Amino acid sequence: MDVALRNVNMLPVRTWNRLGINDTGLQEKFSDPAPYRGKALAGSLPEGVSLTKKPFPVSDAETGMGKDTADFVESHSNCGVSLCAAAGTKAEKPVVLNYEISEKNPTVIDCNEITAEEGSEITVVMGYRSEGDVPGFHGGLTKLYAGKGAVIHLMQIQLLGDGCTHFDNVGAFAEEGGKIDIVQAELGGKHAFSGVKTRLGGTKSQLNMNAIYLGDHQRSIDINYIAQHTGRKTSSNINVSGALLDEGQKTFRGTIDFVRGAKQAVGHENEYNLLFSPKVRNRTAPLILCQEEDVDGQHAASTGRIDAARLFYLMSRGLSEAEAKKLIIEAQFHPVIDRIPDMELKKEVSDFVKGRLSQLESMG
Repeated sequence: MDVALRNVNMLPVRTWNRLGINDTGLQEKFSDPAPYRGKALAGSLPEGVSLTKKPFPVSDAETGMGKDTADFVESHSNCGVSLCAAAGTKAEKPVVLNYEISEKNPTVIDCNEITAEEGSEITVVMGYRSEGDVPGFHGGLTKLYAGKGAVIHLMQIQLLGDGCTHFDNVGAFAEEGGKIDIVQAELGGKHAFSGVKTRLGGTKSQLNMNAIYLGDHQRSIDINYIAQHTGRKTSSNINVSGALLDEGQKTFRGTIDFVRGAKQAVGHENEYNLLFSPKVRNRTAPLILCQEEDVDGQHAASTGRIDAARLFYLMSRGLSEAEAKKLIIEAQFHPVIDRIPDMELKKEVSDFVKGRLSQLESMG
């Protein structure tokens, strides 16, 4: 099967084409999707959370990677779940979903919906893995709806091997007082695409977005995060940390969009990126759009090598230069890794990062 998707991860407002950052394309050839031979749901559901066939509450949920990508998943999905946290439910344990690429499942296309009804709270952890270096394709679509005063914690952990192409497309909506809390770790895959768009529609609704990425070898990473403020007194925080090594490539688009009527809204975004090789390619496009006067929007991006004094301090304690740099990368990722509620998965992610870094003899 051939897939050719255009206008992927589009900036909401285009800039000069010569910069090559307005959008990207996804072109891949992979095995036709067959029924998924595996069980996505790990363990039982917490009390008050159920699998549901109810229509998703938002009919026009926009996603970070765009409509074409969402339509592709909905047309070709071979797995996925629809979850609903009943009104007033406070789920004490996370829902864990595991999707694995293997020789039996070379193509995984999952379509997921998570609904948190009024006053409820749910945590969903989604893990993407592959069997060794088996080649494969993953495409995911996840829709989130946080009702009035509801909270959704979504954690997506991508640990695919070098033979895999991966994309993860998320669309979220929050009602009055609703909160969307998303953690993404883009740590593997040959080509990785990620897009998240959250519409803060209700008064005092919130988005907290935290992400890490690792671009080593010749890995390419393309990210698009959009916080759209339409409600009054809404707030968003987008924090991204990453490291590029070898000939890794990364594009990050981060947009805070204040729509008319979003009075007293606050939006902040920040990216911190470490470069370890002169051969890496790093592109960042922070963007603030504003149709409303009474708002507070800030963005910051920091890109560069490790501070020499910090590196010297670690080396003076007996570490080699490569060891010191690896330790700094691990420390940079820990604030996000520590948010993972499952201890086994937290250790797996930490070991995955250490394993990738241990393959590096020199870090520039």
